[in-house]
Amino acid sequence: MLNSIVNSNFVFYLPTQSKKLSTDKAYFIKLWNIAISVRFFLSIVLSSLSIIIACLFFKNHAVLWSLSLAMLLPKIINPSLFLHALERNKSNFNIGLFSKILFLISVLLIQNSLYINLFLGISELIVLLFFYKQIDISFSQIKLPSFNTLFRFVKDTFSFFLLNLFSLLRPTSVLPAISFFIGNEFVTLYVLAEKIMNAIRGISGVLFISFFPIYNKEKINLSNITFNTILKTILISCVTVLIMWFFSPFIIYLLNNFETNKLAAKTLQILALSIPMHFMIVPLFSYLLDSNKQVLLASIAFVILLITLISFSLFHVSIIQIAIGYVVSEYMLLIGYLFFIILYKKTTKIS
Repeated sequence: MLNSIVNSNFVFYLPTQSKKLSTDKAYFIKLWNIAISVRFFLSIVLSSLSIIIACLFFKNHAVLWSLSLAMLLPKIINPSLFLHALERNKSNFNIGLFSKILFLISVLLIQNSLYINLFLGISELIVLLFFYKQIDISFSQIKLPSFNTLFRFVKDTFSFFLLNLFSLLRPTSVLPAISFFIGNEFVTLYVLAEKIMNAIRGISGVLFISFFPIYNKEKINLSNITFNTILKTILISCVTVLIMWFFSPFIIYLLNNFETNKLAAKTLQILALSIPMHFMIVPLFSYLLDSNKQVLLASIAFVILLITLISFSLFHVSIIQIAIGYVVSEYMLLIGYLFFIILYKKTTKIS
C-alpha cells in the first residue's frame, strides 16, 4: 500500500501524457525528475510515520517492518509507469521477470522470513540498475526541481492522487474488515483467494490494454467496441468464471499445503463472479481518463469506497458475506462508469 501511495499522482497521470512523453525528450526528463522528487519526499514521510507506528503498536514486528521499507527504495527510481506510457512493455517484462528470479534465488539461499521483504526490495533495485541503460535514463539527468515546480505539479494533478488513493483503499479495506469483524485467522483464508484473483486481474488488464490501451498515443474511441468485441468479452469472462468456480477447491488445495479448505474455496468462487468486471471496466475507465474526467473518476471511486465500507459494516458475519459485498461493489463500479459515459456522450452530442 505504501508503494502505491508513493506513486501518488503518476499512476493515472502518466497515461494521459504518453504522446508528449514519446515525442518531447525535454518534457520526459522534466517529468522524470518530478516523479523522482515526489516519490522521494513521500517515501521519507511515510517511512518515518510507519516506523513510529510499528514501534509503538507492533513492537514484535518492528524489525520486520523496518527491513520491509527497503521495498520503497526501488519504487523511487522505478520507471515502470513511464515504460507503460511509452509502450515499452518488453523492458517492463524483463525488469519484472529478472527481479522475481533474483528474489527467489536469494530466498532459497537465506531461508529466513525476517529478511524476505528486504530481499524483494534489493532484488528489484539490482535489476533496475542493470536495465537503466536500456531504458534511456541516465542518473546524470536526475535533478531536483524547484519547490514551486513540485507544488504546482501536485496541485494540478491532485485529482489523480485522489483517484489513486480511493481506488487503492477499496481493495485494501477488505482484510482489515475481516480482521476486525471476524478474526485474524480468517484473513489468511481470504488472502489465498485474493492472490489468485489479483493474478486474473493482471491478465485481464493486459488483455484489454491491447484492445483499449490506457497507455496510448491516440484518442480512445468507444466506437471500437463492436458487437463481436462485446460477445468475445462475455464469452471469455464467462468461461473464466466457470473454470474458477469448478477448480476453486483444487486451487486452494494446492496453495494451502495440500489441505482442503471449503471456506477458502467458497470465497474464491464468490470472488470469481467479479471477473467479468475486470474485463469490462478497463476500456470504460480508459475512455473516461482519456476524456479528462479524472475528477469524475475520483468521485465515483470515493462513492464506491463508501458503499463497500457500508456493506462491510452491514454484512460481516462471515468472509463469504464480505466477499459478496466486494463483488457487488465491482458491479456498481461498472454501472457508474456506464451511466456517466452515456450521460457524457449525450451532452457532447447536444453541445
